[in-house]
Amino acid sequence: MADLVVIAPHMDDETLGCGGLLARATDPLVIFGVESRDKGIEIDEVSTELGFRFVVLHGPEYEARMLSLDRRALVGQVEKILTAETPDTVCIPSPSYHQDHVVMFESGLAATRPLSRAGYVAKAVLSYEYPGSAWSYDGREAELNYYVDISTVMDRKLAAVSHYNGSQAGRQIIDPAVVTSWARLRGVFAGLEYAEAFRALRLTVGAQS
Repeated sequence: MADLVVIAPHMDDETLGCGGLLARATDPLVIFGVESRDKGIEIDEVSTELGFRFVVLHGPEYEARMLSLDRRALVGQVEKILTAETPDTVCIPSPSYHQDHVVMFESGLAATRPLSRAGYVAKAVLSYEYPGSAWSYDGREAELNYYVDISTVMDRKLAAVSHYNGSQAGRQIIDPAVVTSWARLRGVFAGLEYAEAFRALRLTVGAQS
């Protein structure tokens, strides 16, 4: 069973937002909303580098079209996986200008609600950022309140990033220099060399397993 589940709209969001956290986890799982249409995505190499298992909910034809999916069914898919894995921590993407991120944020929020009929409730629910989520107020950058030290695993995060660069030419957000600068900036906020920042939506202390 996973100790950490990361819900990612696309292949690369998990590395940009949670690559260090994934590398630090014991048995992490990533739920991808859609399979990428980009050629050259080395997702098996990325998952090996960061040590996560993964499942993909929908095919590449739904990339940038997740608004057309039945929301109740999507929430049910995520709930089923979370109930089977029972992770202590679940990470969902911050909402942004990208419609797929909004869909997965809202679906993740519904799937981790404490009133779920399945009876499973994650102890920690964190909303992770990525460079695109900081564009506009919706990124809620001022609300970042949970920092993870990734200094000892920064090399693994960058190695994972390198497996995306072949298919993402021209995309600055996946550039290793940008990823490094972002992690260094977040580290400064917390007195660390490198960090990833999150918005804690729920933190439960003292709960029995």
